Amino acid sequence: MLTFLPLNFPSAPLTRLLRCAAISASLEIGACKGACNESILLAGKRIVTSSIVTKSQNQSLRAARSKWSMSEESEVLSTFSYDSDEEASSHTFYLSRLAEAVRNLIGLQDCKLLKLAEGGYHKVYDVSANNASSLVVRVAAPAFPKDKVESEIATLQCIASHTKIHTPHVYAWNTADDNPVGSEYMILEKVAGTPASDVWDTLSFEKKEVVVSEVAEHIIQLFHLRFKTAGSLYRTAGLNQDFTVGPIISVPFYRALDGFVRFPHSPISDPGIMKFRGPFSDTSSYLQSFLKVELHIICDQHLRQLVLEQELNGDESRLEHGTRVLQKALQLASVYPGDICVSSPLSTPKQPFSLRMDDFRLSNIMIDENTGHITGLIDFEGATISPLWECAYMPRWLQDPEEWDGTHEGGTPSEKSSLRKVFFDKIKQIDKDGEWKRAHDHGRPFREFTNMLNFNVNVWADSSIERWVDARLQWAYEHPGEGLISI
Repeated sequence: MLTFLPLNFPSAPLTRLLRCAAISASLEIGACKGACNESILLAGKRIVTSSIVTKSQNQSLRAARSKWSMSEESEVLSTFSYDSDEEASSHTFYLSRLAEAVRNLIGLQDCKLLKLAEGGYHKVYDVSANNASSLVVRVAAPAFPKDKVESEIATLQCIASHTKIHTPHVYAWNTADDNPVGSEYMILEKVAGTPASDVWDTLSFEKKEVVVSEVAEHIIQLFHLRFKTAGSLYRTAGLNQDFTVGPIISVPFYRALDGFVRFPHSPISDPGIMKFRGPFSDTSSYLQSFLKVELHIICDQHLRQLVLEQELNGDESRLEHGTRVLQKALQLASVYPGDICVSSPLSTPKQPFSLRMDDFRLSNIMIDENTGHITGLIDFEGATISPLWECAYMPRWLQDPEEWDGTHEGGTPSEKSSLRKVFFDKIKQIDKDGEWKRAHDHGRPFREFTNMLNFNVNVWADSSIERWVDARLQWAYEHPGEGLISI
């Protein structure tokens, strides 16, 4: 556990900014996500990792909308809807009661909630009055009750306390089971500026240089936060504002615990899965935890049958193949790199973990579009405490889109190449001892491995992935602590 100085929470200038005229709670129906495919680039081969489009899913979505229509006459509601063929995928909360909670906080009776955005695990509402706004409300889907929201709050407060990065101030939150709204939520400061993604295509190259340079500064500040164990951040109880590393909040556990993607009727707090969440005192345990969850699922008689029917079309041989590769991957996690420090020397050898942002995309970087300066970072959902070599990464929107860790977001390949130079020049300037650069360069092959850890058994059953794992198992025993680059 790390002990920090107490946070001093400023009084909110709410009444000055929220002079409301009329109360209105906007009726929002959660838009159902369309069919999509996700894939990865592995050794030059594009591998589909998920495909969601079935007749039963469409029927379920129509049923969810029908259920919504029956409810709207009596209550002001909002609904989370997900791609699943089970009714449990739809979750409704009281938007009218959410507005009431906001009114109680600010001490005014007139305000308006307008939906700003919706992600896979949350909805965001603007709190508006008299055409002015200084707050947003973030409502969490029931993907990971209590821990996910409370960890995100702790992460925001830790960063605000120990870096110069501007994060949204958290004014209030409710994660209680008997929450009258019907979903967990937090009320946050609305960070000034514009999401970089909204203006990136029209932003001048000079302003993009400013953004990228400041992104590098923010990444180094986050990298300097050090911890003894891996997992996720939480606030400690008591008057002093301390933080501790506790059970991890990460995608494999979302899927297994909240149920809306794979197993809607499985218990959220399944102890068979909860035991793999850490916290972790070493890197091997951290890496293996993701794989152990999938192995646990396919060893459970009931869940194994669901996997066979829903994901493998009853193909027992593919299940056995995927299980075999998963077991090899579990072995690989203990040696690739295992607990070997891949970026020696470390300035904090007893604290080999740092804070890793799960979603460092342009849409979560708020900027002043007139200058390019960053006004703040938003959306810390899923941030984890991870090995230093996993934290030392360049945002995907700066990467070459043809590489496994790249994306087409961020501009043309030529422009991104120039911006990468800006990024690394700034890193070199402020990373005096080269610790981030060592962790970045030496850790890149291992980050390719961690990018695969939340695959389900159907993906692990791919022969090209088995060859990838086999090659690195042999390599790791011959070259401990060194990564093998895919060609």
